[in-house]
Amino acid sequence: MTLLGRYILFEYVKFFLACLLSLVFIAIVFAAIPEIDSLEKDNGVTLFFDSIFSGIPLLIEIITPISVLLATILTFLSLKRTSEIVAMSAAGVSQVRMVFPIILFGCVICFFTYLNQSYLAPYWGADERTSVVKQNLSDSNWRFYKGKLYYFSGIALKSKELKSNTIFHFERDFQLKQIANNHRLILTQTGWQTNKNSEFLILNDLQLTHYKSPFIPIPEDQFPVIFKKELPYPKYNSFDALLSEIKVKDEGGVNFENDLFAFYQKIAALFAIFIMTLLALPFSLYSQKESKIRAGIVTAVILGLVYFLVDQVFLSMSQSAAVSIELSAFGANIVFFILALYLIRLNGA
Repeated sequence: MTLLGRYILFEYVKFFLACLLSLVFIAIVFAAIPEIDSLEKDNGVTLFFDSIFSGIPLLIEIITPISVLLATILTFLSLKRTSEIVAMSAAGVSQVRMVFPIILFGCVICFFTYLNQSYLAPYWGADERTSVVKQNLSDSNWRFYKGKLYYFSGIALKSKELKSNTIFHFERDFQLKQIANNHRLILTQTGWQTNKNSEFLILNDLQLTHYKSPFIPIPEDQFPVIFKKELPYPKYNSFDALLSEIKVKDEGGVNFENDLFAFYQKIAALFAIFIMTLLALPFSLYSQKESKIRAGIVTAVILGLVYFLVDQVFLSMSQSAAVSIELSAFGANIVFFILALYLIRLNGA
């Protein structure tokens, strides 16, 4: 990066950190006021700080795009007031080169946004804070897996044991052809172990029973995962965890639409960083009038808040099945990307 690029980057980082830290501090103060009553309870101080800490990752997630928007505007506003933009243009520096350091730092912001959402949020309990219903593992479970229907009963999570398991095999025309029963199953490093196994073959209305010897080893990959709880709030997990959850549910015939939607939401949150940078340019770098730049700061803040409102509208439409999960996740990004391009063109960029 050139000396000029480092200078613009330094100015941008300075404004970004100032905006982010100040907005997060203000948000924490407002979030702490309703929690003051918890100080009167037993372990009130611990409950108070736990509530504050669990909310910080959520505040950072909401405030980061707005901070990017404001920092971009303030950076180019500062350079315009000192006529440095004019000097750069006279020296042959294009507007694309001026924006490039900010786009580059946007990749760094995306990385820390991902870490905040995927690791800091669940570590500080933000996933439990946002989850409406806590997920518990049932004592029994039905799963459809690789063309077979499984029923598990007596699930013991800690000891990795099952009281019994029934497997229903079907023909291509969905006619039942075989029922297998396993009793007292234990998951070991070498796979499943069972001390009793029986099979019922259904052929021409004739039922035959076969008993096998006890402690039969069964490969683990022949069974769907049943000792693993569903992600309590998929959005606040890593890409690896989400993809693993989607794969397991897909193989097990379980609906994974919520997990896929969370995967798209995480990608959309990263794209929002660059869209906010682009949206700031018509109000700063590409704007020719000083008065318009001042008004642009207020307008940009309003647009930052409107972005989240539009995102919530698309989320509501997805929940009512009015739009696809892809459009719901990326809808706000698409709308504001088009808006940013229109405003840039309107300002003669």
